Amino acid sequence: MTTSAPRLASGNLKLRLASVAAVLVFAATLLVTLSTLAVAERGMKAVIGDQQYTLLSGAASFMDDRLVERLAQVNALATGIPPGMRTDWQAMRPFLTGQVRLWGADEYLNIVVFDGKGDLRLSLRELPGPAALNARGTDYFERTLETRKAAISRPIRSRLTGNHIVIFSAPVLDQTKKVVAVVTASVDLRRSGFLRQISNLKPGKTGYLFLMTAEGVIIDHPDETRLFQHVGATPGVNVGTERALAGFEGWLEARSKDGSDSIYAYKRLRATNWILAARFPTAEAFAPLDAMRRNAFFSAGGLALAAGLLAWVLVFQLLAPLQSLRDNVAAIRADDAGIEVLRDGRRDEIGELGRAFHALMAEREQSERERAASEKRLQLITDNLPVLISYIDREHCFCFGNATYDKWFGVTAAALAGMPIAKVLGEETAADIYPYLEQAFGGHSVTHEVRIPVRGDPRILQATYIPDHQPDGSVAGVYSLVHDMTHVKEVEEQLQQLARVDTLTGIANRRMFGETLHHALDRARRSSKPLGLAYLDIDHFKRINDSHGHGVGDEVLKEFARRLTVGVRATDTPARLSGDEFVVIFEEIGTRAEAERLAGKIVEAMRVPFRTSAGLVQASTSVGLALSQPRLEQEQLLAAADSALYAAKGQGRDGFAFFEG
Repeated sequence: MTTSAPRLASGNLKLRLASVAAVLVFAATLLVTLSTLAVAERGMKAVIGDQQYTLLSGAASFMDDRLVERLAQVNALATGIPPGMRTDWQAMRPFLTGQVRLWGADEYLNIVVFDGKGDLRLSLRELPGPAALNARGTDYFERTLETRKAAISRPIRSRLTGNHIVIFSAPVLDQTKKVVAVVTASVDLRRSGFLRQISNLKPGKTGYLFLMTAEGVIIDHPDETRLFQHVGATPGVNVGTERALAGFEGWLEARSKDGSDSIYAYKRLRATNWILAARFPTAEAFAPLDAMRRNAFFSAGGLALAAGLLAWVLVFQLLAPLQSLRDNVAAIRADDAGIEVLRDGRRDEIGELGRAFHALMAEREQSERERAASEKRLQLITDNLPVLISYIDREHCFCFGNATYDKWFGVTAAALAGMPIAKVLGEETAADIYPYLEQAFGGHSVTHEVRIPVRGDPRILQATYIPDHQPDGSVAGVYSLVHDMTHVKEVEEQLQQLARVDTLTGIANRRMFGETLHHALDRARRSSKPLGLAYLDIDHFKRINDSHGHGVGDEVLKEFARRLTVGVRATDTPARLSGDEFVVIFEEIGTRAEAERLAGKIVEAMRVPFRTSAGLVQASTSVGLALSQPRLEQEQLLAAADSALYAAKGQGRDGFAFFEG
């Protein structure tokens, strides 16, 4: 059963479903088309690559033959020089001229002969520049001299034409097989037609061949500005050329330095180890395949359009029950119907979906009621805790706070939202807590103490900041929990004080004495003024306890401590170590006499009878004195005073003795 709520258009869903169907058909068609084209492209690429490499191999073989032929010709010229002419440069000139004329060797620029030391001896053509020329240090001369075999040079620039040439060199040997001369013949690779014959083999209209040495120096290239430059001189990286320089031979597809993809083939020449390479741009190589790809795309688009129209018609028929369910949900959202309308009696998937919606919404309503009750309980608890609970954003403003803010600072929860910290706690307090907040915003939990007036009374508060971590790792804000620690601190101070004071006499105990003596010695070392230490006890105190009881003994101890405190200077520190043992720290004692004067004053004060609950009790004291030294440690000073005390007792008690160590 449906309600009378306004019917919602389902065009968006229908459009999406129709679009999905069309996209799926288009994707399937495109996948098949691309797969077929990929197979064809791989096959065509292999055919083109193999074809380029085969042509390049033939061209490399042709160049190898020509190079070997020229090298053999120059070597024959050198070995054919009669023995009598091999160092007779004047006689050698007409001989060489005649031999070269017989060759008809127009490809040679010049024939030059160097002696065994590298000095120029004859040139069939006049050389520009100075006549003195030495070939020592050149690769072709040194290799010929070392191996005594013919050699081909690296490309160099010609003095005659300014063009780039290679030199064929061959040794002239005497009867002892020593090289007495080197015959060289230079060839201009570009003008002689040596390279023009293979340039006709360039692939396609935009492809070309280029030649470089094994080290990457370009010998021949359509771009003449790159001649005799290293192949890496232009910006960018060509993976294919890098591999060829590393020894690769064959073909591959690589991106050119101008950013275009091309098929490259590489073949090394046997005679010189030069690298002959061919580049065939992929765009030109696969132009027919691109046309096939465009036609396939148009066909796939038409098929997808037809499938989309068919899907559109089917969606209208299939989505009617879903439209009814959607209308019911819209009616529930508008409060025009209850969730019971979702309990459709249909037995198909749409009916199951409606019943699932009904169960989900019923659970949600129950969860909302439970959440509201839980929030109410939580609000009641937080508002009645004697703790400040709040949330602080990155602008150092409160986002919410509990009712304790109203009780402590008179700021309601509604007024607290959006209020800066400085306005609630004051500028000075806010400046104190900002560094701790920044640590919390950095992702760390922080606890610190702050002193602040609350309702006019100074209080010590302990604040704990807990960062609000987000899923992406950032910190959105900080949860703040603030406790009043004033009473705890007061108790701690009282406990610390009790731990350092003798409970019977009210003066310093052993612990406080040790701390005070340590600091006093430090001050004495810095000021270079010694301090005195008096170690004393009550003479025959055990007899007092045995005769009058421990209660009276305690009364004597308390009066003894009082007289001791009154009898010393305000800067001095009396302390009870244990039982009837006492010490006094005399700071800034100028001389031994001053220490003895103070000790004598203490001894005199203790001779006066002690008034107790058992009547007057006669007592006296013995005092041991010691002065600090720059390198005297605390334990050593105390031991010295104790030793002096025993000396005072040995002298009959009721007096003092000075440590003479």
